[in-house]
Amino acid sequence: MLVERDLNESDIPLLALIDRTELIDECYRLEHGELVLYAAHHDMRGWPEGEAEQDALELHGCWLRGGWLHGVFAGPTLLAAAVVDNRVIHNQGLRMHQLKFLHVSHSGRGHGLGGRLLALACAHGVTLGAQALYISATESRNTVDFYLHHGCRLLKQPDSELYHREPNDIHLYRLLP
Repeated sequence: MLVERDLNESDIPLLALIDRTELIDECYRLEHGELVLYAAHHDMRGWPEGEAEQDALELHGCWLRGGWLHGVFAGPTLLAAAVVDNRVIHNQGLRMHQLKFLHVSHSGRGHGLGGRLLALACAHGVTLGAQALYISATESRNTVDFYLHHGCRLLKQPDSELYHREPNDIHLYRLLP
């Protein structure tokens, strides 16, 4: 049985235990405002060195600012999580909040958890007065296609700070009702 709940400060280290295993054969890059698919080979097992620790620091800061952290548990194991930051980003004439984190463990994929968490993140964004969520997505085809399938669109001009942090990411936004 799966249990959903908001995460607290002591849950933040659990985010690093999400199993990111994935074989990536295709990625996107942005060229002249268009997505271009290219062949790639990445055998993702775990987190790249130092990324989980850096994420934990950033997500702790997000939590301290009043960010929203929500998880799905299978027993004591965190299976999936989403995080929406409290900081406002003004982009394309819209008031946005960043979807800082959305991951589903390998064993939990294919059951709608990602879509469920994205919908909850959108609902939370509405409570914050956001007009859109800002998403800096890894360039893997599965990730970008997931967001496009769920109504996300390419940003014409990414936020300069977020682009500087992740220049290879595909920067998207999801309009909120």
